Amino acid sequence: MLKHDGQVVSAYRIRDVAVRSLQSIEGGTVKLIATSVAALAVIGGAAAGIASIAAPSGLAQVQLAAVGAPQPRDPLPPAPGQDLPTPDQISSLCTQATDPGVSYTTKTNLVENGITPDEGHVADHDLRKAYRDGKFPETFNVTNIAPAGPNAAQADVAISGPKFAGPVTKHLVFINQGGNWILQHDSALALLQAATG
Repeated sequence: MLKHDGQVVSAYRIRDVAVRSLQSIEGGTVKLIATSVAALAVIGGAAAGIASIAAPSGLAQVQLAAVGAPQPRDPLPPAPGQDLPTPDQISSLCTQATDPGVSYTTKTNLVENGITPDEGHVADHDLRKAYRDGKFPETFNVTNIAPAGPNAAQADVAISGPKFAGPVTKHLVFINQGGNWILQHDSALALLQAATG
């Protein structure tokens, strides 16, 4: 026997009140869970039914592109008369663009549409800092050179250096301007970021 507010209350009465309170709470929760499970079963059954419909033969397998997995790049065949840069040309271009001892003002002809003063000052600063941090000399291993449209080529460039844990590979685009291969602007920025990162 317990006393509550001066009244004698049995332990059985307290237990009964607690059990009824829990049952009313659980009853609502159980109904909610049961309803949710039933709805899920209906939706799952419908999805399974749709998925079981066989696709007509001859259709290519559909894959999600929005999950972050890189899609295979099928190289375009070169257009008649279209030249592609050699791995040595691309490697040399990357070396020139990332040279920490040369100002951006002499590199503007290496980048499509040039380099703005703001971009150039930041690039020079970052390249000098990377040099002081011992990240140079860097090497550029070029693979998978392929056309990227008229007067354009694409390639995978693996950047290695003394402070790199392993090669950092960037997919870059190059533009043929008047017979000279230069870096597409966004590719130049990606290259500088990788070289100084």
